[in-house]
Amino acid sequence: MDSFELGRLTDHDFEEVCRDLFTELLGVPLEIFPRGRDRGVDLRHDPEGGPCTIVQCKHWYRSGRAKLLAHLADEEVPKVASLKPDRYVLATTVGLTVDAKEKLRTAFAPHIRSTEDIHGVDDIVAALRERPQLVERHFRLWLSGTAALGALLHKGPLLRSDWLRRELAKVAQTFVPHEGFARARQLLDEQHVCIVTGIPGVGKTTVARMLAAWRMGHGWEVHEVSQDIDEVTELWRDDVPQLFLYDDFLGQTTLPPQFGKNEDTRLLSVMRAIRDAPDKALVMTTRDYILEEARRKHDRLAAEDVRDALTGIRLTDLDLLTRGRILYNHVHRSALRPRQKRQFAARHAWLPVVSHRNFSPRLIEETLRIDLKREPDVATAMVANLDNPRRIWERIVENELSDEAVHLLEILFTYESVELVELEETWTWYSKELDREADGRRFRHALQVLDGTMIVIDEGAVSFHNPSIADYIRFHLSAGRGQLGALLASCGDMRQLERLVDAGRLADGGGILAQLMELKQALTSAVLAAEDTVDDNREDHLEWALDTAETIGSSSLAEYVAQRALELPPWSENTKDLLQLANSLDGSRLITQEVSAEFRALVDEHVSSQISERVATGWVEVNNWYAYLDEPIGWFAEGTLLDDMVECALEKLRELAADPGDLGETSIDYLEALLSFLTDNDAHLLHDEEFRAVDRVREQLTQAREAAWRSLAERSPDRGRPVKLPPNSRHEQAVVAEFMSGLGNAESDGAG
Repeated sequence: MDSFELGRLTDHDFEEVCRDLFTELLGVPLEIFPRGRDRGVDLRHDPEGGPCTIVQCKHWYRSGRAKLLAHLADEEVPKVASLKPDRYVLATTVGLTVDAKEKLRTAFAPHIRSTEDIHGVDDIVAALRERPQLVERHFRLWLSGTAALGALLHKGPLLRSDWLRRELAKVAQTFVPHEGFARARQLLDEQHVCIVTGIPGVGKTTVARMLAAWRMGHGWEVHEVSQDIDEVTELWRDDVPQLFLYDDFLGQTTLPPQFGKNEDTRLLSVMRAIRDAPDKALVMTTRDYILEEARRKHDRLAAEDVRDALTGIRLTDLDLLTRGRILYNHVHRSALRPRQKRQFAARHAWLPVVSHRNFSPRLIEETLRIDLKREPDVATAMVANLDNPRRIWERIVENELSDEAVHLLEILFTYESVELVELEETWTWYSKELDREADGRRFRHALQVLDGTMIVIDEGAVSFHNPSIADYIRFHLSAGRGQLGALLASCGDMRQLERLVDAGRLADGGGILAQLMELKQALTSAVLAAEDTVDDNREDHLEWALDTAETIGSSSLAEYVAQRALELPPWSENTKDLLQLANSLDGSRLITQEVSAEFRALVDEHVSSQISERVATGWVEVNNWYAYLDEPIGWFAEGTLLDDMVECALEKLRELAADPGDLGETSIDYLEALLSFLTDNDAHLLHDEEFRAVDRVREQLTQAREAAWRSLAERSPDRGRPVKLPPNSRHEQAVVAEFMSGLGNAESDGAG
């Protein structure tokens, strides 16, 4: 790595490299300072009571020296004069002559001490060359070493070397290291063989290519295997470090014909030979479900050798910061016009993408490649594609899976999560309803094909591997590709029926709803049969059943609701749901006025009883109940009951005004509820001084909470690595917002 193509770096990449480099060169810790159009600060060291140092990073790789000098003189000199740093350092990816440096030193005097504080691209490359450990920390930087890139794909009989060279360069521009990549790299270092598995679109091939690039950057030859494992034997050269890249080694969609010709035996032989060779490595990729199918048909692929080499790439490997960097890199390097790129600098454009439950690097790439010419608002189109990832799953479900596996997915769709035993039982009922053979062998086969790919089995519970799979199965059923009548008849749990009906209510579930309207009697029968599986919240269940009856026009289902509702109030503990059900009964065209009036009277009596019980225990219980109902409750009270509630609240107000005690941020909602209740009932006027005292406490706690969040959001990541915080935290969003803002920066000098 004797040279570096800094043009491969994004603006944010360049700033992170400069932070680490100039921390060493200047001998002071530098933080990445959140950018603003008027500040002119990228990096800084500003100790309390000490000299302030500012480092400005100008990644103007293609702009040229004259344009850079003019910009610095017109835009940056006034900013530096306003900031008044003790020391100002300039770093740029533009080449600078001696005369250019002298002009800059004069323009920025006295803040630039000497031309040694002006670093052009040649100075930066020379400094990096002397710091290989620093280069190692920045993935895209070491990948750009021209010696490595220029030599490795030209040694030996490489297949499609031009294509592979282009693909590696393309992937390197947008790849962001993540936990899945780190696991795969560690496995490759330890085992010399790594099989990268995962669902379509999650980034298996990208990780495999970057593993190849990693070894390539350390002097290894990289060879692509395109036909079968025998190519490794042909390409093998003793005493030469070689990595063999075998993408989709089990076929892209189905097992290839060669696996009927002892390919499994030869594959294991090569894997074992490479595992024993210190200068050889093998990276393979495959889809999970194809691997499971292969292991079912070929026992040798279930051997310990294969299991030890497996690693998976999961969506959970891509945290919010990683997703943000992936999106930034793809947009920055895309063919979008500058105006379109600037759209992604806005939080409302990037946040729905990076926080989307179906986030997929493949969908990001495909949207930018396909929709940029058809969609004026690419950011909106990207979210729409993430909302509907149908193109990923349709080919698999409709063309590649066995009927037994598809039926298993259809059954699983009716559950949030289900125990394996219950899943098999329901799948068996469904198969019999379809007049198909159902036995344990067929079920286990379907389970093996899907496990780890489309479903996850965790401690005996089965669920979908990815929410987008459930989205597709909803489309599959809505399109009439399943047998909804048989599915209804096989559902023995009310949760399943609720999920099916709820799916029909979604915007893309119209086909399911139309089928349910034709099957309304079958649905009512299924509800009655599953009644004993309803959990403790029968109010919520009856609310759902009434809504369903209204939706599909089922008088028999409405009659079921009317009968069961009148049994509820005497023993119910779900007051809020009782109130909601009363409102629904009042407004239903399928429920008689007599039934709704009788139910309302029972509920009112129940609520009054609940108020009396809580008033007797004091304001804490009243407040908890008040917050639980989430609506004003004064209108329930008659006579002295409301007065008793107000007195409870005033007693607590006086107590807090005299001594707030150990109130903290968790008490803010509690205080707001107390003050709101008193205000709603004009009781705050009775004790205005105490009211204002407690309100001041609430305001102080609120301000303290906001200050803590601001401090957290301004904290820079430690040496380019994200601070580990809860997912979707404000800090993570702040960091993503910082580098996404570069897409709206007129100085950005990326592709396109």
